[in-house]
Amino acid sequence: MSSSASPTELVDDVVSVAAHLESELEEALAEHRLSRPSYLVLDALQGADGHRLGQRELAERLRRTAGTLSIRLGRLERAWLIEREPVAGDRRSVTVMLTERGERLLEAARPAYLERARRLLQGVPGDGARVLAEPVAGWLAFFAPDEGVAPRLGVAVATAAVAKRMRAAVGLADEPGVLVMRVKRDSPAQTAGLTRGDLITTAGGSPVRSIGDLERAVRMADGALALDVLRGADPRRVEVTLADR
Repeated sequence: MSSSASPTELVDDVVSVAAHLESELEEALAEHRLSRPSYLVLDALQGADGHRLGQRELAERLRRTAGTLSIRLGRLERAWLIEREPVAGDRRSVTVMLTERGERLLEAARPAYLERARRLLQGVPGDGARVLAEPVAGWLAFFAPDEGVAPRLGVAVATAAVAKRMRAAVGLADEPGVLVMRVKRDSPAQTAGLTRGDLITTAGGSPVRSIGDLERAVRMADGALALDVLRGADPRRVEVTLADR
């Protein structure tokens, strides 16, 4: 990877490295009949107090969407590696618990996973592994689980590409932004007056070109967030008071 690589070359190279790392780590776990996502679920539960976590917190720790994690947990539960139980008084909340069988499998697989991780880091020239730690952590912090939902805002949005097609279908001009598809009842978005069909073009003064842009703006906001939207062809400013984290 050249120090003068273009942004696309650099990102493509990082994606290629990530694909190699994923493949190698999956291979290391294969003899234990575990995938890496399943291993990470079991590992997070083992490290938690009482070997249990709320499903929402587990999704946040693993940077997984709720839907993706739910499918994974279903498979682990059928294999008796975890158990799930509803939280008393809250039908929408679930606690995930590591079983003894799950812990045994995790402990059996961990040495192979750690050994492969160490071996892969040896491929970084010189002192690169130590030097990479800080910027990689910072880069990861730039991202968040992408469900198409800004959790403290209360909207579900469509990507810029979908927004472009939907606006063109009704004769509206092509403008960059993400399209509000659903507004949660009694959410900060509804209170502020956001409605289905609004195109969010900026958040906190920064352009919104992707769902990630919107989600990052929400995460970085301190209690309130100004959104520029197009309602049809009509521009307007919406001030949102955000829900607590």
